Amino acid sequence: MGTHGLPLLGFADWNDTINLAAGAESLFIANQYGKALLEMIDLVDFLGDAAATARYRGYYDAMRDRVNAVAWDGDWYIRYFDFDGSPLGSHVNEQGKIYINGQSWPVISGFATPERAHRSLDAVKQMLDTGAGIKISAPGFDGFDPAKGGVTTYPPGAKENGGIFLHTNPWVIIAETLVGRGEQAYTYYRQINPAARNDRLDEFECEPYVYPQNILGDEHPQFGLARNGWLTGTASWMYQAGVQYILGVRPTYTGLEIEPCIPAAWEGFRVRRVFRGATYELEVRNPRHVCGGVRSVVVDGAPLAGGVNRQRGIRSQSRPPSRAT
Repeated sequence: MGTHGLPLLGFADWNDTINLAAGAESLFIANQYGKALLEMIDLVDFLGDAAATARYRGYYDAMRDRVNAVAWDGDWYIRYFDFDGSPLGSHVNEQGKIYINGQSWPVISGFATPERAHRSLDAVKQMLDTGAGIKISAPGFDGFDPAKGGVTTYPPGAKENGGIFLHTNPWVIIAETLVGRGEQAYTYYRQINPAARNDRLDEFECEPYVYPQNILGDEHPQFGLARNGWLTGTASWMYQAGVQYILGVRPTYTGLEIEPCIPAAWEGFRVRRVFRGATYELEVRNPRHVCGGVRSVVVDGAPLAGGVNRQRGIRSQSRPPSRAT
């Protein structure tokens, strides 16, 4: 830990172009730690280990309180503290004022309070969304700065220096569903879909069936140009964001959870999901045209309490498919 009680930056942070001096702290790693603790809490609670559950919960609460005590900047979360304690990703910075991962991950980790979650995601919309995707930071660094390192070797709007780095976008989509904003989540999902660029290929210059690593941002003269096709983890994260969070069909230890967060205009949707040896034919109906909130679940004609089919065992695929509404 560093002077603020946050994890040291080291080499674990996702953004490997931010090369701050030894002693710098990373809020992204702090939130990764929080999410990892939530995973461990779910696991040991399922296994019935009360002592481990309490221990991990204590670690989680301590880091959550630390993050909120030192890293809230008024309208969004700070991204880094340098070795001397100065912030990066703060309103006091002329360049690198706000970072996308500094806002999505406090929501994913559960560290952000509801009010701060909404305010930080609103800041993403206001300051980072370009209509062609959400850029990684703003404003871009204009000129090499050895104190910041590799990020400043790119011109403003390129790659990690204010470019639209697609790997980061599904984390915002997931965060928007966690606060219940299905409209915004789906808007972000659609705007980086390569197939949506079919009528703009002269600008996009990338195959319309593959996510590029990045798109040049709106500070760059070639705004909208895709770069480094196939070189990204975006597709797998977009799959998770789309299926597990927008459609809301998520595997859990106790069963299959159904918790959609969709645009209110949707009438509903259908999903076929193979889970633990059973094939589920899921139909979600949205007659009230809301973004989320499951009112009832019916499986094979029988009402189910909550949104989870809590059968833990492996079920034979030979039985008729189950249907949930």
